[in-house]
Amino acid sequence: MGCKATLGELCTFHRGASVPRARMFNSGKYLYIHYGDLYRGFEQRIDVENPAKPLPFILDSEKIKETQFLHDQDIVYVLTSETVDDLGHAFLFNNPRNRIAVSGTETTIVRIQRKDMVLPAYLNYAMQSPRFIAELRQYVRGMKVFRVHPNDAARISIDLPSLDKQAKVVAILDAIFEKRLINNQINGYL
Repeated sequence: MGCKATLGELCTFHRGASVPRARMFNSGKYLYIHYGDLYRGFEQRIDVENPAKPLPFILDSEKIKETQFLHDQDIVYVLTSETVDDLGHAFLFNNPRNRIAVSGTETTIVRIQRKDMVLPAYLNYAMQSPRFIAELRQYVRGMKVFRVHPNDAARISIDLPSLDKQAKVVAILDAIFEKRLINNQINGYL
C-alpha cells in the first residue's frame, strides 16, 4: 500500500559547514564533502569505503555544528549553484562504518526521519527524477547564484509505494547505475 508525503514530513534539512579549500588536507580527523568535488567524480552516491575519488579531510579544530556531521544514509543535496541545471543533485552518503564526516559549503544535508515510510536510497533516486526536479525549479531564486530554500524543497511531495516495492525499485536502479559506472570506466580506458 502506498501513500504520498512531502519532503518536510519525511526529512529535516541542515546546512553544510563552510571550510575553504586552503584548510582541506589529504589526511585528518574528519572527512569533508566539498560542493566542488561532487561534480568531479561522484554520481548518485558517495561511498566512504570505496569512493569514486579521494575524499579530502579537515582538522578537528574547525568549528562544526552537530547538525553538519553526516550520518550513514543521509543525502547530500545541492540547493545552491551557479547554474539552475546543477540544482537538485542528490548523493546518498553510504558510510556503514560511521567514519566522521562533515558536509561542506553550499550543501544541504537531508536527514530522513521517517525510515518507516521511505528508504533513503529510494528517496535519493526520487529526488533526482525529472518530475521532482521540475517541481524544485519552481522555487529557484537568484540571478548570479541560484538557490532553493530548504523550506520550499520541503513542500514537494513524492509518491511512496510500500517499503518492499521501494526496495525492488532501488535494486533495479542500482543495477543500472552500476552498469553505467562500468561502461564509463571501459570507455575511459578506450
